[in-house]
Amino acid sequence: MTTRFPIAAWLRHYQPEWLRADLISGATVWAVLIPTAMAYSSMVGVEPVIGLYTVPLALLGYALFGGSRLLVIGPDAAIAILAGATLATAAAGRDPLLYVLSLGVMVGALYLLFSFLRLGWIADLIPDPVLKGFIEGMVWVTIVKELPHMLGFELIAARDGFFAKVYGLLHGLPETHVATAAVGFGSLAALWLLHRFAHRLPAPLIVVASSLASVAILRLDQLGVEVMGPSSGALSGMGPRAGLELGAVADLLPGALAIVVLGFTLSMAAAKRAATESGDKIDPNQELFAVGVANLGGALGGGYPVAGTLSKTAVAIQSGGKSQLGNLVAGVLGLLTIIFLLPIFALLPDATLSALVVFVLLEVSDIGYFRRLWQVRRLELGIALAAFFTVLVFDVMTGVMAGSLLSLLVLVEHIHRPPTAVLGRAPAGTFVSLDSDRSAAEIPGMRIWRHYGPLVYLNARRLAEELRAVALEKPDTRVVLLDAEGTSGVDSTGTAAFLAARNDLEANDIEIWVAGLRESSWNRVAAELELAKAPLPRKFASVADAVATFESAHATDEQHP
Repeated sequence: MTTRFPIAAWLRHYQPEWLRADLISGATVWAVLIPTAMAYSSMVGVEPVIGLYTVPLALLGYALFGGSRLLVIGPDAAIAILAGATLATAAAGRDPLLYVLSLGVMVGALYLLFSFLRLGWIADLIPDPVLKGFIEGMVWVTIVKELPHMLGFELIAARDGFFAKVYGLLHGLPETHVATAAVGFGSLAALWLLHRFAHRLPAPLIVVASSLASVAILRLDQLGVEVMGPSSGALSGMGPRAGLELGAVADLLPGALAIVVLGFTLSMAAAKRAATESGDKIDPNQELFAVGVANLGGALGGGYPVAGTLSKTAVAIQSGGKSQLGNLVAGVLGLLTIIFLLPIFALLPDATLSALVVFVLLEVSDIGYFRRLWQVRRLELGIALAAFFTVLVFDVMTGVMAGSLLSLLVLVEHIHRPPTAVLGRAPAGTFVSLDSDRSAAEIPGMRIWRHYGPLVYLNARRLAEELRAVALEKPDTRVVLLDAEGTSGVDSTGTAAFLAARNDLEANDIEIWVAGLRESSWNRVAAELELAKAPLPRKFASVADAVATFESAHATDEQHP
């Protein structure tokens, strides 16, 4: 019961003194979550109220099934950008709202499918350079998209792409609406000042409330400042605005997959951050299920896809939250906001929402990451920049495809060139890499070679060639010992390459021995060698056992020439 419903475990151990902390935490999370949920709607391409509809059922879904007591699920900037790009592709000029339910259900269903298939490892599918480069590109594409709303004019670009939009932005500057710019950049400045000097206060809520008051008192809407306007009312508007668009599955599927992979990566990062405070043990497959239910809940509420958010989780931690009860409180307050406060938001300036988006994205931006990579890993810097510029030059969805390809290339490169080492015996009797310990000495007549990773089709030829080179490098070599303790697996191509290398070395009177190979891999190798009618190599439990056998036989040979 507690495995599938972790809520049962923490409710059983809930302490009454936690209630006050959870109430405060819930109110604080609500104060930050509600304004950002509305602001992110512009990135999705839907009206701000859709962000409000996203929150309550998403929070409820994760609270029931999530394994973290402090993780906050909800609208996320990166996921909103991906959702907007996906919906724009599927809608092709129509209202994106027609496809929101279909996208949300697809995302939720994919999460559940991956959970049942136990694919929790997808959180590690995207390497950091690709992820950081991709997100950085999305940040700046979206900032350029939002700035015209803060300046009060419509962006006109001759073509798509970041640089075309920058040109359009600069070209439109003379059309800046002064009052709108004052609201937009005033909101941005207020957000920065509150974050810098009063970071414990709910800056988004304060700025939204101040903007509403300014519009109401100064009649800024009558001066040409665009405002949110009336929304379809309260709970009657909550829920899907359109049915499932089954014909759009092919258009939505690539984006939905990207949302799941990126969303789960972000969710696990937030869950691990929360676990450092709560001590929870996070099961990735259970988290897939919980985030899937949260997305289905958000979709049925009429909202867009969600993920675990690091920033809101940090708010829950800093405000003293103890359990998911705090997030349930935030969900109830979100529901009350829809019922009672929705008419008030009619006067909310679009420029303030755009300022909130820009502020959040500037916080997400990490240009310094590229500088750090330049200092330590130039190859990974190139990968990060490739992901970054692909998003800038083309678009977000092209960046998704390029990022996926780059992730695959990074994985292939790591497998193709696994670390290898020639070992020697240290004075203490251990066997270490000769490159790392100059006091280590090789065994006369024996070369010990180790590689880390699988021996598979991607690297079999290269590793076999390196094994031959190591064996033939010294003319007195009689045995090459393959230390397979770090070998994580062997396939048929790897076995064939090993057999070819052994045949070549036997022609030079050099034997190959194997030490430390896992039983499952050894059984596979043995079966294939027997099928090829090839003799099995000598196998030892450890390098030390193999060396002892070699030295004993060598000593016997010297005594009986």
